[in-house]
Amino acid sequence: MRQLRAFATIARTGSFTRAAEELHMSQPGLSGMVRDMEQQLDCRMFERTTRSVTLTPHGQVFLPVAARVLADLDTAAVSLGELNSAESHRLVIGATPFIASSVLPEVCQIFARSHPGVQVTVRDLDRANIHAGVRAGELDAGFGVFMDASRELRRTLLLHTSLILASSADGQRTAAGWNELKGIALLSLPPNNPIQKLVDARLREVGVEQSLPQVFLQLHTALSIVELGPSCAVLPSFVSAVAHRYRVNLRPLTHPRVRMGFYEITRSGAPRTQLLMDFGDCLVQTMHDKEAVALAA
Repeated sequence: MRQLRAFATIARTGSFTRAAEELHMSQPGLSGMVRDMEQQLDCRMFERTTRSVTLTPHGQVFLPVAARVLADLDTAAVSLGELNSAESHRLVIGATPFIASSVLPEVCQIFARSHPGVQVTVRDLDRANIHAGVRAGELDAGFGVFMDASRELRRTLLLHTSLILASSADGQRTAAGWNELKGIALLSLPPNNPIQKLVDARLREVGVEQSLPQVFLQLHTALSIVELGPSCAVLPSFVSAVAHRYRVNLRPLTHPRVRMGFYEITRSGAPRTQLLMDFGDCLVQTMHDKEAVALAA
C-alpha cells in the first residue's frame, strides 16, 4: 500500500522531492521504495531527468490500476473505522432471566447517565446459551453464577453472593441456621442448577432430607410460592433486588455462611474493554445497594 501511494503521489506531483515532502519521508527512502516496486513488477515506472519525472508506458498503464486499488483500500479503511466506532458505543449483554429482568434494567438506567450515547442490549438466556453466545462473539459478556471454568471463556469474579432463607412475611426476621431447616418444606430449583447444587450439598451435611420438593425453574416463581406460605426456599442473596415486590422475609443463613461467586464471562483472548469494566462496576454497586437495603429491612 505504501508503494502504491508513493507511486501515485510521484505521478501526480511530477517530482520525487515534492512527493517525499507530501509523504513525510526522505527522498532516498522514497526512491528506494519505488526501486523495490519496479523490481517486483520487472519494469520501469518513471523516466527521470534533471528537470522532470514522467511516466513510462508501463507506468501509464499501471497508474489507473494503482488509483483504483488505493481508492478501494481507503473506502475499506473508512468502513472499518465506522464499525470500530459503532462497536465502541455498544454492549450486548447476556444474563439469566432473573438477573436480566430484576437487576439489569436499573443498572442500564444508571449506566446511561454516565455513558450517554452507549447502547446496551440485554438478552435473557439460560446458562448454556450465554456460554454459547459469548464463545461465538454474539455477546460481549455474560453475567451470572457460573461455576464451571472453560479454556474458551474467561471468568472475572465481580462479587460474592450468599445463600439466604426466603420465608413468608409472617415468619421470623432474624438470621437462621442451617439446622433450623429440618422439617421445613423447602422449594427447590432444578437439581442441575449450580445454586441448587450448593444448597443440596449443605443440606446433606446437616442431615436435612427433602422428600419430593416442589421444583421451579425461575426464582420469581419460587418467591411467589413462598409469599403464600408455608413453604420456604434457600435462594441467592441477589433475589433481594426484587424483595419489595413480594411479601417475604429474607433471612441470612449462618453457621456456616455459604457464599458463591457472581461472575462476568468473556471470550478468552478478547480484550476486556473499559466500557465493559465500567458496566460491571455499575452492576456490582447496584446489587450491593439492593442487598443491603433488603436484608436490613
